Amino acid sequence: MAFGGMELFSGINLSFEKDKVYGIIGTNGSGKTTLFNIICGVLTPTHGQVFYEGNEVTGMKPWQLSRKGIGRCFQMVKPFNSLTPYENARVARSSAGHYSKGEEKFSLDEIMELTGLKDKRNIVTSELSLPDKKNTEIARALACNPKIMLFDEVSCGLSGEEIYARMDLMRKIADYGISIIVIEHIMMFIKEICDEVVVLHAGSIISSGDPSVVAQDPKVIEAYLGGRKL
Repeated sequence: MAFGGMELFSGINLSFEKDKVYGIIGTNGSGKTTLFNIICGVLTPTHGQVFYEGNEVTGMKPWQLSRKGIGRCFQMVKPFNSLTPYENARVARSSAGHYSKGEEKFSLDEIMELTGLKDKRNIVTSELSLPDKKNTEIARALACNPKIMLFDEVSCGLSGEEIYARMDLMRKIADYGISIIVIEHIMMFIKEICDEVVVLHAGSIISSGDPSVVAQDPKVIEAYLGGRKL
């Protein structure tokens, strides 16, 4: 992906397997969100190709990729604040419109239960706390019947207890057979829930593999952790 005279991801080959939880870490400006934007169709790569389930999807629009099963939750939450969590999920399911009744992984009621919004399903979203607004966005993504979900710093702005609750929710989502890729700065978060981690630096991959092993990689310690071992 070229931005003026700068190129990210030049010459890399990155793949994500089904039924795994992947972490993406790196300093600000390393290309994490740009990678998500390419996967989700917000950006079309300057060179190269993107494949999903064996088929090329380069250049497809975000709504097309959503209907294929790629869900995304953003760092900055933007639910429909004038609607309730249940209505947010119902609108998402209606707009997805690509599967017949019975093909959904979850009913809307099950989504409210899973995301902890059952007792708040009828409260206008603008009146909810930040964690509940984040859960509303997750509920909206789940309503589109995703096969893979991308989470961009879902712990941002949360307290320690709320972060642990977010980790627990992501484990539950993974247990339903939904693959997960998560961008996160908190290494504890990555080490607890991820099967593999990819470390980006200046648009290149400098390390990948088991989170505990990657955290001790000298290149990662120098570039990402400032020379401090975990």
